[in-house]
Amino acid sequence: MRLLWALAAICCLTGTALTAQDVPQGNAQGGPQDSPQGEATDPASAAGSVRNGKLIFPVLVFDRARVLSQSQAGQDLEARAEAERSALLAENDKIYADLEAEEQAIADMRDSLSDEDFKARAQAFDAKVTEVRAEQDAKGKELQTFYDTRLAQLEQDMNGVLTGIARDYGAVLMFERGQVYLMSGAIDVSAIAIDRLDARDDDEAAAEDTTESTVEDTVEDSGGPKEANPAQE
Repeated sequence: MRLLWALAAICCLTGTALTAQDVPQGNAQGGPQDSPQGEATDPASAAGSVRNGKLIFPVLVFDRARVLSQSQAGQDLEARAEAERSALLAENDKIYADLEAEEQAIADMRDSLSDEDFKARAQAFDAKVTEVRAEQDAKGKELQTFYDTRLAQLEQDMNGVLTGIARDYGAVLMFERGQVYLMSGAIDVSAIAIDRLDARDDDEAAAEDTTESTVEDTVEDSGGPKEANPAQE
């Protein structure tokens, strides 16, 4: 009899770059200010031009990994996924230890059982292992689905933020950092994207709080839920 067991695997994701093209020109005050190390040493060459009193940056760049890892939403997602991943792995370890002990107990009874009884116990144990393994694999897939869904939503929110930045600075092209060989930090809008993404999340959270407060006030003003009168039913 052999213990068939596999711990649920949690996969890391790699994302694709986002590109904003042919974005309408809008108003802007100032230009991208973020200047990370490692770019060309002549930021002035990438400075925006002034058109009709507006500062224009035709080409902008962002660092997808940085935006996802440094934004509050990205950090919250990673923290929650890591906590649930660790809990699942700990649960798997405990289940494995319990099954291993149960398998050993059955093996120890080999000499005191008939061949039929031992075979029945072994088959029941193997069936249990298969069932438990399927349950744990399902939990792993559920966690991965949760992560993928939330990451896709974060990507969508980031794309909306980047589109707004491109519009504000009159950009017609926006590249992901990995697509650019040489650049000036003057056109990197990663920090701006992080700030806007965080502000967007704060606004949504505030709106949810306002909605909940309004519902509670309405219930209180109406005297709360009314209990039905049995005599009237």
